[in-house]
Amino acid sequence: MKNESLLKNVHDIYSFEAEGDTFQLDRINFSKSKKLINLIQKLNRLEVQNKIKVITRGFSIRDSNNHFSREGHGYFVNYELNKFFIVGQKGSHYLEEQLRERRDLYNYNMGDRFILIDEIKNLYEEANKILKLIKARGTISTRFIEFTEDPPLSQLQYHKIFLTAFLHNIGRKWSGKMSSPLLSFSYGISKKETAKKFATNAIKDGAPRNDGLIILGYVPTEGRSFEKLTDDINKELKELGVTWFENVHSEIMLLDGIMPQHIIGLIEVKENGQENFILNPWLGKMFSENRQFYYRRGIEINQDRFKDFATELKYGAFILETDEGRYNKTFQDIGYHSVPEIKKIGKNQILID
Repeated sequence: MKNESLLKNVHDIYSFEAEGDTFQLDRINFSKSKKLINLIQKLNRLEVQNKIKVITRGFSIRDSNNHFSREGHGYFVNYELNKFFIVGQKGSHYLEEQLRERRDLYNYNMGDRFILIDEIKNLYEEANKILKLIKARGTISTRFIEFTEDPPLSQLQYHKIFLTAFLHNIGRKWSGKMSSPLLSFSYGISKKETAKKFATNAIKDGAPRNDGLIILGYVPTEGRSFEKLTDDINKELKELGVTWFENVHSEIMLLDGIMPQHIIGLIEVKENGQENFILNPWLGKMFSENRQFYYRRGIEINQDRFKDFATELKYGAFILETDEGRYNKTFQDIGYHSVPEIKKIGKNQILID
């Protein structure tokens, strides 16, 4: 795959001024276009070096009945892009309407062994119930919930995240899908085409059914890890006695969502097939000021208005990422809660620190 293929079929590239309450989409100049192509080439090289994964996610703006909303799409593109590029996109669990019902984040009880064990058993039972319902080959072995008298906290934490990721991967048959802390992305050679189908709710012949949007971003794979490959889940399931579906979408699930500093831009895909690219305005600002891009640090974004914008995008909670780790909290919470890192230790043992 050529490095520039992510921009193949893109008709125009737009962006806007990063600062301000309102914005106007304008075509970017040749210099910025060239810098964007160079950056995509750089990201592809970093991916070959196993330092990052270039990822895409297709989505469409939905109404209260979960149907595509043309009015909502237009409103997002005309009035909310400036907020999106500061806030990023988070898992459903962070949405305010979910928090009204739950009032707790998925990792509130990550330090309580007894509560974790109960949560794991509930997730285990629901997972096996769904596996039986869809007539999958095998069920998750009971040894998954056979704990020692004093199981390591890291083991319990991993079991909860693993089952949550598996149920998230199953899809809408899981009753908790709408409160999942995970977001699904695609990687690999067909990531754009895969995302386009999800963005436009394409039917079997690939024809778009509505306008949609594709996030183009990346996730560092060195150091701290907050992502889970479906391929890894499938391998672990096989060890637990379940032969699961092939990972046809080359899926990677991000815990909490994608951070705004890792979003290069959005591809708007029209129902008629036309594509336009919307460059992250904060990346465009870096291009204008000839600032160096460091993939570990990501795009430099002024997030002074994060809380206001996140609230307007209907989020009720947020994530803080520092050199020391990742934390989350609702806007009502006083203190932060540590987010466990998904980390592979040794050849066969996978735990969370």
